[in-house]
Amino acid sequence: MKFSYVLVALSALTFSTALPVIRPGSINGLVVRGGNSTSSLSGNSTASTASSTSSGSAKPTTAINLEDINENVASSKATSGSKKVTAAQVKSAVSGFASDANTVSAALNKLPSMTDKSDISALAGKAFAAESDEDSQRSVLFAAAGSAGSSANSKIVKNTPAVLKGLKAMMTNPSTASVKSNVATIENARNPNILPSITQLSNAALSAMSLSQTAQKFPATGNN
Repeated sequence: MKFSYVLVALSALTFSTALPVIRPGSINGLVVRGGNSTSSLSGNSTASTASSTSSGSAKPTTAINLEDINENVASSKATSGSKKVTAAQVKSAVSGFASDANTVSAALNKLPSMTDKSDISALAGKAFAAESDEDSQRSVLFAAAGSAGSSANSKIVKNTPAVLKGLKAMMTNPSTASVKSNVATIENARNPNILPSITQLSNAALSAMSLSQTAQKFPATGNN
């Protein structure tokens, strides 16, 4: 009998150890271990999140950069377009250039007969201002004329400094000797080069705007 009790006890013990043990944190009798599995899951989740965040932030950055580039290109085109010369601007420049040139010519024709130093200096100063203003008119006309006005434009640019230098000299030294010397130097540069080139450049700009080529022809100074 005792032997039978021992067998029953052993059988019961064997059966109890074979049953699954349900512990806290288990699901359906399967133990979820908190070590590597948890850390690996959370690690993978974190990595995935970081990856998605990284890829998500990269796309907007690329798009913004492309938009900036497109805006810069559009801005450049708009700026280039804003520099185009209109027919009205050409007409105004032709008129302004002629007015300035006539002012300088009138001064050069009158200066040799003048004796009062203050008057000489004042008139030379007036001519200097007009000659200086010619450059703004020239730039408008050359922008309109393009290659058709290159030769005339080059002659004006090359010879204008001699005119300005001579007028400046008469402003600072308004003696009769200074006037005689500087007027001659100015006319040598201006008569054959600048005066006909003003007409040529003006007509080239007018032609480019499909306007009548009616630019003034300027007589040489010093012959009156």
